[in-house]
Amino acid sequence: MKTRKLIIALLFLLSLQTSYAQTKTFNGDTTAYWRQQNAGFLNNLKLKNLEQSEDEFNFRLWDDGQVIEIRKNNSVITGVIVNYIYHFKNNKYYNSKIIADTIALSAEQAKTAYKLIQNSEILAIPTDHEINGWHQGLDGITYTIEYSDKDNYWLKTYWTPSAQDSVPEATTVLNFLKNISDSLDLNGKYNTFKNTLLPKGCYSRGGISAMCFPRNTLGLGYSGSTKLPFGFYTWYSADYIGKTHVNMGAGLQYNFDGKGFYRLNTYASRWQLFYKQQNLSDFLIYNYQNNKINIPETDNYFQNHQLTYGLTIKNNVSIGVGIDYLLSYNRKIGGHLYAAKTFSKPNIRAELSSSLFSDQINYKVALLKYFRYDHKTMLNRLNIGVSYEDYMDYRDLYFKVLLWL
Repeated sequence: MKTRKLIIALLFLLSLQTSYAQTKTFNGDTTAYWRQQNAGFLNNLKLKNLEQSEDEFNFRLWDDGQVIEIRKNNSVITGVIVNYIYHFKNNKYYNSKIIADTIALSAEQAKTAYKLIQNSEILAIPTDHEINGWHQGLDGITYTIEYSDKDNYWLKTYWTPSAQDSVPEATTVLNFLKNISDSLDLNGKYNTFKNTLLPKGCYSRGGISAMCFPRNTLGLGYSGSTKLPFGFYTWYSADYIGKTHVNMGAGLQYNFDGKGFYRLNTYASRWQLFYKQQNLSDFLIYNYQNNKINIPETDNYFQNHQLTYGLTIKNNVSIGVGIDYLLSYNRKIGGHLYAAKTFSKPNIRAELSSSLFSDQINYKVALLKYFRYDHKTMLNRLNIGVSYEDYMDYRDLYFKVLLWL
């Protein structure tokens, strides 16, 4: 019985403490949607709710992707900077998580920031809705300030102070933002934080813009022809491996007829070797072919080593030149030419390649149609291709279907 009474007494005291923590007077933008939705966000960033804080003084400045917090109890002043960003894996915007990093300020940094707050008049300025002439907009940036003592809590928002003409309070806000940013090197600390992020998916600081990295993709599909009806095709493309910018791809194509004849193609490519501009980039492609094909009056066995260097210029035009080393009943070295054009609106790519030997010309003409899928699906895109090839007087029509994951 005594134990039960003790538990009831403890629960009663706890309820009194909770009630006391929530009896602060609210000031400023008390109807803000941001305040109503902020509890879960504070938990993700491991920040306390200032509406219930028992500290002598708390100040918190919210910028897109960054929080600055200064706290004072008695004569002890502390502070932290929290850098955060929203990460969308594989460019899937409907499924994000918050990545955050907390930096503790030194005693001197915290003291300097506290003095800036006290001397800047930022605490005396009302929220922007209460300032005459402060207009609102749809885009831009909103700065949010929270501060509290033991009895009061304030929430104030300031939409794009740089866009407020002839509003004295906006000048005060801008001066404060600049001074605290310079004092704590906020831009430098955020750039250091961004450099730790893996180049994968998309990142957003909470505004309308996002920074996206090309996703590594794997393609799997069917490849066949009129003479070699069975086969498969696979390709892997990677802009980054970890944090290393590789810009590489590799592929394998195999066709066969079940009677001993086959064609094997392996590919390796690298792009943006020396040129990385939007309207000028370069590429290097290595292709190895191992063929056993039905050509009368030959040994039916051929190998090729092809190396091609080329440029992609504006309007999605690619041209390349290289060498082709042919191994069969004798050895030949010839030139290799490549040209391609991508038409963005119909999503079609046309390609032409040719190997030129002293007594033989091989060529291949290909047409590729690709379909892009919604980012919520597992598939990235679907390619459907058809090509015609004349290889050592062996002519065949090829078909390809490739799903990109």
